[in-house]
Amino acid sequence: MVPDGPTFYQALSAVNASTTHLSGGPWLLFSVYGIAAPVPFSPELIGESLSENETVNFCGHEFNGVTLFNGTLPTFDGTFNSGTAPFWEFAFYSNQSQQVLVTTDIQGTVDSYSPISVSNECHPWVDFIANNSANWTRLQTHLPVNSSVAAAAVWGTTAQESESVAQFVGQGEPYAEIMTIGPGFFQGFGDQDTYGWGVIFDRCGEVDITGVQPFVAAGVANRGEGPVAGIIYHNCALQYSGAGVFDTEYDWLFSSPSIESTAGSTQVAIPYQLGAAYPNGTFGDFYDEVGLANWMTKLTLTSPSGPALSLASPTCLQWVPSLGDCPAAPSGWFAVLTSPYGEWIDSYGVQPNGSAGWSMAVTAFVSNQELVIVIPSSWDPIGDVLTPTCTNTFSVVEGSATL
Repeated sequence: MVPDGPTFYQALSAVNASTTHLSGGPWLLFSVYGIAAPVPFSPELIGESLSENETVNFCGHEFNGVTLFNGTLPTFDGTFNSGTAPFWEFAFYSNQSQQVLVTTDIQGTVDSYSPISVSNECHPWVDFIANNSANWTRLQTHLPVNSSVAAAAVWGTTAQESESVAQFVGQGEPYAEIMTIGPGFFQGFGDQDTYGWGVIFDRCGEVDITGVQPFVAAGVANRGEGPVAGIIYHNCALQYSGAGVFDTEYDWLFSSPSIESTAGSTQVAIPYQLGAAYPNGTFGDFYDEVGLANWMTKLTLTSPSGPALSLASPTCLQWVPSLGDCPAAPSGWFAVLTSPYGEWIDSYGVQPNGSAGWSMAVTAFVSNQELVIVIPSSWDPIGDVLTPTCTNTFSVVEGSATL
């Protein structure tokens, strides 16, 4: 058993030490997520349509750091039966202030974000908001067994027929291990018993993983009793084979661009919706759709006469407080993915290894975000065409934007 990061009790102890004296409390724990993924992973890509853009955009705006809503999580180099993880996220509720407090423990570093009202547009804890909060906040005084006990129990549990979770997961690595207590999240995870653990092994959300994948779900009761496990299969992204009417494709619908110029730089911001469409067009579009990862997509910018324009290295390879910190590169264009509020999510261009791609290993595209094309102010962007295409054979992206 090899640890990599703290267990639940260790992370909670560190978080409690940082949040005990925060104003607005007392703060009562109601949601726990510990994630151990051996490859770059983002939970933003696990979910269902219609609610994903609200969760990613609104919550990402409130908790602008590495959270369940933003960015690529740190990778895990331990063993799944340890119950340890490099990433832990906790949510607390205060009856006094009617607010939710989100904190993280990432590789031993604790961060607490400003509390938000339960009426805030960020409300992914659907059943917590809709039902009696006391049913969930009792977790504070009825903590279950440590994650190390739960994970070890699950690891030896029969997953199907005579095969254990360890045997099944070991044959199909890499998986992300998701350890959770409390109300469900992203609609891809159901509610976990208030007094017990849900331990999930999934591949969707990992870099370079698409197609239909197993979803292994196990439960452990409060004191570690009766672990049970089951396996279903779900689709990581819209699938296109060219075989018939059951194919679907991503329909990237761009709105009219806006252009802003500063000293030396021009930024062309293009809002978009991302939906599902049947290739024959008879069923129309369904917005909002999920599962399209940055690594699945490449961007091309062509001039009005057709030739591709030179791609440059982004001048902001990681989060910056403002796109003013992403000046144009003199040698060409690059793109920045932003939230509806203009916050940096990712950037596209020539990366330090010399290849074209995204700066973050894995993030999600969802509706109402923007792609911002950054070019030298000496360029005239009018009539240029931005075209996204898929980098894998499983999915298809349709759509383009004329600047």
